[in-house]
Amino acid sequence: MIAATKNQLRKKLRAERCLVDSYQRTLFAIEASKHFNASPLFQQSKKIACYFASKEEFDVDPIIELILSANKQCYVPILVEKNLQFVRYHKNDLLQPNSYKILEPVNKNEKIEPDQLDLILMPLIGFDFKGHRLGTGGGFYDRTLSPRPICKLIGVGFEIQHVETLPFDEWDVLLDGVLTEKGLALFGI
Repeated sequence: MIAATKNQLRKKLRAERCLVDSYQRTLFAIEASKHFNASPLFQQSKKIACYFASKEEFDVDPIIELILSANKQCYVPILVEKNLQFVRYHKNDLLQPNSYKILEPVNKNEKIEPDQLDLILMPLIGFDFKGHRLGTGGGFYDRTLSPRPICKLIGVGFEIQHVETLPFDEWDVLLDGVLTEKGLALFGI
């Protein structure tokens, strides 16, 4: 029952996310990076994991630029079997698409464990303000982040991806907050 409800929500929220035009996407990405830059969470973090957006995901390129220009360490996920590993990303690193056509650094030598990160920014399809995140359904972040690391987990998405209440399973990893074009909302931090 929960899986069917999640799949219906994914379909609905993906369709809504597709309605955000390219001009708005660019504007929203810049707005989110400004909110992130002004947050104590960003200021206090030194090792930050982000992601390379695919398809209609929220564009985090301005956030990656912000991390790098602030001389903080930026990490991105790479796909290793059915899990994710985080590797250091340097400006202008050579990238290649993985089996899901998501960009990854070619150089995978500088790996880090989630517990060694201060903050992980994660893509999402939907979220609620109780910390529940609806992802693509592959379970990559949930598997990788179980047991729950001590770092902060922040979902990144459009404000239109907010729903009042999301169905959740016992294995779903809770978010500490969410970053949208409207700002950074933290849950109980």
